[in-house]
Amino acid sequence: MVFLSTDSNSSIATLTVALSILYFIGVLIYRLFFSPLAKLPGPWLTRISTIPEAKALKSNRRAQWVTDLFAENPGAVAIRTGPNSVSFNHPDAVKAIYGHGKSSDGFGKSSWYDAFSTTGESMFSTRSKKRHAMKRRMVAHSFSTQSLLTFEPFIDKTLNKFMSKMDEFARTQQPFDIYFWFELFTMDLMGELALGDNFGVLDAGKPARYSRLVEQSQRFANHSGLLPFGKWNVKVLSWVPIPSIQQLYQARLEYLEYAKNALEKRFKEDRTQVLPSGKPRQDIMQRFIEAKDPETGFQMDFDELRAETSSLMVAGASTGSVTMNWMIYYLCKNPDVKSRLIKELEEMFPNDRYGAKPLPFTMLNHLSLLEHAELEVLRLHAPIGYAMPRDTPPNGAAIAGVYIPGGVAVGVPAASIGRNSSVYPNPDAWDPDRWSNSDTNDLAIMKTCFLGFGHGSRQCIGRNVATNFIVKMIAQLLLRYEVQLEEEGLVLGMKEFTIQKPDRKYNVVLKLRGPPN
Repeated sequence: MVFLSTDSNSSIATLTVALSILYFIGVLIYRLFFSPLAKLPGPWLTRISTIPEAKALKSNRRAQWVTDLFAENPGAVAIRTGPNSVSFNHPDAVKAIYGHGKSSDGFGKSSWYDAFSTTGESMFSTRSKKRHAMKRRMVAHSFSTQSLLTFEPFIDKTLNKFMSKMDEFARTQQPFDIYFWFELFTMDLMGELALGDNFGVLDAGKPARYSRLVEQSQRFANHSGLLPFGKWNVKVLSWVPIPSIQQLYQARLEYLEYAKNALEKRFKEDRTQVLPSGKPRQDIMQRFIEAKDPETGFQMDFDELRAETSSLMVAGASTGSVTMNWMIYYLCKNPDVKSRLIKELEEMFPNDRYGAKPLPFTMLNHLSLLEHAELEVLRLHAPIGYAMPRDTPPNGAAIAGVYIPGGVAVGVPAASIGRNSSVYPNPDAWDPDRWSNSDTNDLAIMKTCFLGFGHGSRQCIGRNVATNFIVKMIAQLLLRYEVQLEEEGLVLGMKEFTIQKPDRKYNVVLKLRGPPN
């Protein structure tokens, strides 16, 4: 048996440290000067670190940070946002990275999505195109136009409860925070659709702890997604002894436990729940429970259903409430558009000119001005403003004329492309008519660059459900009340809490337009 001397061990250790240092220095030099990405504009620190992006995330302005970088580099198609990440701001990049067809086949979801896989892979978090396609096959019918009709009783039930609360404010004409009540509405509604029961927040007039946990858990996932350890990101970040990080991690654990308990309760009751008509309850979660892949016979197990539940609550509750908020804000700031919309609603519903009851989506769906108002809000204020990252194919790819090597996370931030003046003239103006007055070619480009619900095969599958309750809410509010901002000259900015929200609270005043009910 041969033993190494102490001096030999020491020499090997010294050599290992020296080689590690040399390797680290070599990587730094390569990233700073020789990498194909080194020529791209962006803060020099992004060549070697994610610190600039992490700081922007911590200060609630990551999407704005990237948009500012494009503004600082006029004409730039691509900006380097990290050692291995690039953001694009060009229509061709949208098609190349997210579009259908062979050109985008090699762009798989990046390791960032692993941070959003909780107890299993949801349709949002799974990186496998095969698994995503299978999941989408299984539940696509749950979000079809026909399914919307089965969900509408739950939407109408929650809308009626919401309007009764609004009537109280209208009678006193007391200024109040309508966004706060939108959040309560969407939380109760998604509880009905995703868990089989509401949270009781509209009745209580205060949010459930669950809603706060959702936001904090998403912030934890976003922070962990910036780490370079892939599927280990969440575990590694959970070890970081920083109080703010530990608070977010504990919120994630509590959030997952809440979803587990709620889903277990849903499983016990799903066989007994029926509508007043006596028919079985057919909400979104019931469809997920029953879903079966027609090709393989696969059904989601409890952990996957739990992950889908968590994803649904974020996608529906958070994004829906903030979109309704921006719609009311812009309609109040643009009284001519609001008046035109009210006139169209009155003509469509001559027997319900004052919004006494929820309006059917099958009719509202034909109001192009209402649709375009929603599109314009989502263009300016896409709930997720930063880029949804995809990895370039192993052999690299030319994106909008810029070569990017393989394995680099690339994406198009909705907040940046949505205000690109070459795509949307006068981009900072809220103008719903741009969606009807633009020529055919310009309109096609605008639609390509609209990322309010994502793009391509991975866009939000719940788009129809969200649009349903958003337009029903806005239409009934406009018919039922005169809605005015308390502060006439109010100008709202954005602050990013994963979801892009207003940067300050504000109040509205309601007055009943017709006789009291």
